[in-house]
Amino acid sequence: MDQRGYILEVTSDDTAMFKMQRLSACASCGKCIGASNSESQDIIVEVQNKIGAKKGQYVEVSMEHIDVMRAIFIVYGIPLIALIIGSVASFYLLENIGYTGNKLEILSFVFGLVLMGISYIFIKKKDNSFRESRRYMPTVTRIVGDIKPENVLDQFSN
Repeated sequence: MDQRGYILEVTSDDTAMFKMQRLSACASCGKCIGASNSESQDIIVEVQNKIGAKKGQYVEVSMEHIDVMRAIFIVYGIPLIALIIGSVASFYLLENIGYTGNKLEILSFVFGLVLMGISYIFIKKKDNSFRESRRYMPTVTRIVGDIKPENVLDQFSN
């Protein structure tokens, strides 16, 4: 998955803050700073900057498709599976222990929501290890254009 945008700030020897326009395929996975419901909003993402791009340069970043799909599965798939398993398993468990109340479906749905919440807590706790591995961090692959004039760059830092 390739994207183009501007380097806003070089944060260390090998990382930088990158500003791009979010596409609908990107949606809002939670990795971007300031993402909202707008599908065309500019977003800021931390990227690996192994090629040494400088502030203001127009660059291309890339992330392997398989890593994008894994990240999507972690953020959306695991909680969805937890919701389904929690709801279905608790429904049959409550039914088998003899609970026949008229709120069986509601109670099993609540158990599903609780399990989904636990999965989100687990994902959040693992977030630092995901971040440290840099497996899911886009990488600057090439510099496309020269450094932007400072007055144009100022509008990107807002």
